[in-house]
Amino acid sequence: MKKFHNPLSSTFGVFLGVVLIIAIVWYMQNGGNAFGTIQESVEINSVTVKEIIAPASELVTLKKEYTDFDTYENSKELFGKKLPFTTDKVIFTYSGVISAGIDLSEVKLDVNNDKKTITITLPDAKILSHEIDEKSFEFYEIKNSILNETSFEDYTTLRAGLKERQEEKVLSDKEFMRSVEDSAENVIKGFLTSADATKDYKVIFK
Repeated sequence: MKKFHNPLSSTFGVFLGVVLIIAIVWYMQNGGNAFGTIQESVEINSVTVKEIIAPASELVTLKKEYTDFDTYENSKELFGKKLPFTTDKVIFTYSGVISAGIDLSEVKLDVNNDKKTITITLPDAKILSHEIDEKSFEFYEIKNSILNETSFEDYTTLRAGLKERQEEKVLSDKEFMRSVEDSAENVIKGFLTSADATKDYKVIFK
């Protein structure tokens, strides 16, 4: 009996082969997932980022210890001129600690989930705390007048002036203030690159 050759069956076989090849390629491109399930994309926002970097608040500061000397004079005046025998004079040294850093509540964030970038704008570094060690005062020359007596309130004013001058020195120290900003950037970047939610994002500082 003579067999009948059906050309359609041959064409169909070639078609199945092509489909099979396409399926294999598609399978490989989808990471071996036979059903081609799309991995869920988790988006983050600025709130998420702020929660991640919140614990860094104590780490984005640098402390600067100092020891300095100053002279304090207090005189009575009449018509803008010092009266004789009314001048109190004290030469002294003192020490303190100034903490400068970034206020994380003022950080501005821009999250781009498509490009996977986190753009951060940091505020200017500023003085966060300043303590003068009251026990550090050492007096090297004391001249008390006969007609004038410096009161405790005068020394309180003196300490306020000392703090202000030391803070001005720190704020004008560009190298130190830049170190504060660099330290803040490194700490914040470290938190974001180690957190699961943001480890795949590129951190950009403006």
